[in-house]
Amino acid sequence: MKKIKNICIAVLSAIAFTACETDFKNENRPAEDQVLTSKVGLLSISVGMTQHFATSTLSPIVEVPGLSTRELGNTLTYVTPAELVLGGTLLNGENAGLNRLWPRLLKGKGMAESILANVNTIEMDPGTKAGLSAYAKWFKAMTLGYLVQNFEQAPINNNVDGQALFSSRADVLAECIQLLESAKSDLAANPASDEFLAFIPDLNLDNLLNAFLARYHLFAGNYSEAITAANNVDLEATSEWMYDGVSNKNPIWSFAVNESPDTKPQDNFGLIGTNIPEIGDGRIAFYLASVDESETEFGMHNVDNALGFFSTESTPIPVFLPGEMLLIQAEAYAMTSDLPNAVKYLDMVREKTDDVYDVNAGLGKWTGDATDKAAIMDEIFKNRAIELFMSGMRLEDSRRIHPNLTIPTGGDYIIERNRNYYPYPYNERENNPNTPADPAI
Repeated sequence: MKKIKNICIAVLSAIAFTACETDFKNENRPAEDQVLTSKVGLLSISVGMTQHFATSTLSPIVEVPGLSTRELGNTLTYVTPAELVLGGTLLNGENAGLNRLWPRLLKGKGMAESILANVNTIEMDPGTKAGLSAYAKWFKAMTLGYLVQNFEQAPINNNVDGQALFSSRADVLAECIQLLESAKSDLAANPASDEFLAFIPDLNLDNLLNAFLARYHLFAGNYSEAITAANNVDLEATSEWMYDGVSNKNPIWSFAVNESPDTKPQDNFGLIGTNIPEIGDGRIAFYLASVDESETEFGMHNVDNALGFFSTESTPIPVFLPGEMLLIQAEAYAMTSDLPNAVKYLDMVREKTDDVYDVNAGLGKWTGDATDKAAIMDEIFKNRAIELFMSGMRLEDSRRIHPNLTIPTGGDYIIERNRNYYPYPYNERENNPNTPADPAI
């Protein structure tokens, strides 16, 4: 295992993810034929891309849209979070947060692509090959999904010369779904071997494929498929990003809890008006601890301390939450005008007391108008905002559920979201002539 760990450290710096070509000339790195043309090398890449995502990429996935959608407040006047808190046209491609989010996702995606490009050329146990292939397909689909949750278009495939072609959101989501279905076919033909599963012991791959299929079918408007996929998810099975608190620390704890952070959760999950959580909602105490800060320095929002999955440097973070699957079904039924089933699944989230991760609202049934689709969708948004707090989902949720929100170009500290999509990072625009025009807002 020490050999695998040493190789995966080198792989993190060797795999191409932007305009740079892969460079294997450093004497401290393994030769190319050791990494991309050996079973040990490909297994090490799977470990490396997992570690890189869990400790590095997940941080901007949560923080960047969290600041734009009021989940997080900025306690100091640093430029990067201040621009995200205000939004509008003030935010441009030079923002450092965007220049962390974009390349880190591309790096992980590039590592998955390197596995897929080489896995069928190497002799290994069929179950090990199937596991590697399926995991890389899931990983690529996941990184693509996070890209189009934040950017209007994205490159489906990385390009070693840095000039990747961009694809529309619809095409990217279709690719995500195709990758996940293909991964399921891989595992149906040859279940993942114990040899491969030893490298991802904390991830239930079969469950992840169904969960992310449900997510992306919902985003794509494939409602019956989303319901089917969500029904196939085992809500008792866990998949977590793991941390040891020493060399691998919880990245959300690192930016939102450790020492005196400039970014903290907003009071009431950043929700206002009728979306403020109900008294007695158990998710408040799970995620938030009140502090004596009456307002932040920038944006004038009260903030709390983060608990839940972010309370210590070694707390695991779930890859997805069971409540998301129930809320996917609620939304999909609502969008197909099956309102009784929509309310049924909504109530399953509100009344939940046995969540495998202890994310339990413990409330009564919803008392709103069960014949009003718009009211049901608003309640679904509210519960997604609370249940899936600090998971990087709220920008996508707000844009999807409240598409007609008018966003001031000059920015806003209170509105539900202050951007629809982000401008493309400066480095991408400078290096890739195929980068599209930035969205207006």
